[in-house]
Amino acid sequence: MKTDVYFARDKDFGVIAYENAKKQNVFLQIAAVDYAPQICSILICDKEYNIEKVIQNAFQYSLTKVEDMDIGWKYKHVWKPLMNIHIERELNIKQVELFHAKRDLGILIQKLQEILLFVEPSESGLQAYSHKIRELLFLSCSDLESTLKKYQFGKNERMKDYIEILKYVDLTKYKISLVGYANPYKCSPFENWNADKPAKSLSWYEAYNKLKHDREKNFPLATLENCINAIAANLILFAVRYSPMSLYNENDVCSNLARSALDYKVENSKDFYIPIFEGRKSYQGKLGVSYPFKNGEQIDYVYDIHELIPFEEREMK
Repeated sequence: MKTDVYFARDKDFGVIAYENAKKQNVFLQIAAVDYAPQICSILICDKEYNIEKVIQNAFQYSLTKVEDMDIGWKYKHVWKPLMNIHIERELNIKQVELFHAKRDLGILIQKLQEILLFVEPSESGLQAYSHKIRELLFLSCSDLESTLKKYQFGKNERMKDYIEILKYVDLTKYKISLVGYANPYKCSPFENWNADKPAKSLSWYEAYNKLKHDREKNFPLATLENCINAIAANLILFAVRYSPMSLYNENDVCSNLARSALDYKVENSKDFYIPIFEGRKSYQGKLGVSYPFKNGEQIDYVYDIHELIPFEEREMK
């Protein structure tokens, strides 16, 4: 549906507000807006409460913009921030496929941890290269290609086809860092990906290509840094296809490996879904439920039951 969407902010928190199809005003309070945006509270009230006044006087946030937007839609098999509820349904996740993806990613992380037992990811250590690192770089890039093939862009053969995914999700803002180090290595493997040089603009992937064609000449490119970037790229694509919650919020081998080895963030991204919520009142809600604010303001007779309207799915063409 198309509607005016209000964006407001106060430090690390934000508010996204709109009027839904039932003429209810919806306020989504967003936490960690700059690196891991997620909905932390929902307020749904009647239209009589002016959106701008509630934002400014009750939330006491600064209104940044109002934009006429189409909300409540998603791309097929693409997770984005603010898709926090009913993820399996929204992404149509098949459990068998998810288990296979976790197994593959878990193997990459486990092999990386084995290498990090012998090579410190310091400035000089990141440039270390070896046959073990080369093997893991090859495995990581091969797995990455298999994941990208699932989206079936163009001829579905090489990076000039796969880069089409950037039209649908901004991978350049996804960042990964090593866990457990005083000065952890941080990377954004897709940061420089561009259509002019779809393979060469990813230095770690270009290293993989050069090693394939001339291993002896290009052996020094089999570095720990390139390997970490390739594994980070796999983790990012896992999060896009299955959501980071399917990885970091679970208690299985792959999830435990990921939490212990790699930290995941989406920094300064404006690429997110806006879900549509509608309100209902329980028996208690009909008697009167209030939503209190920190400054003493409150809104009476709010809708205490929040229903997420399923996202409208759009194909990636």
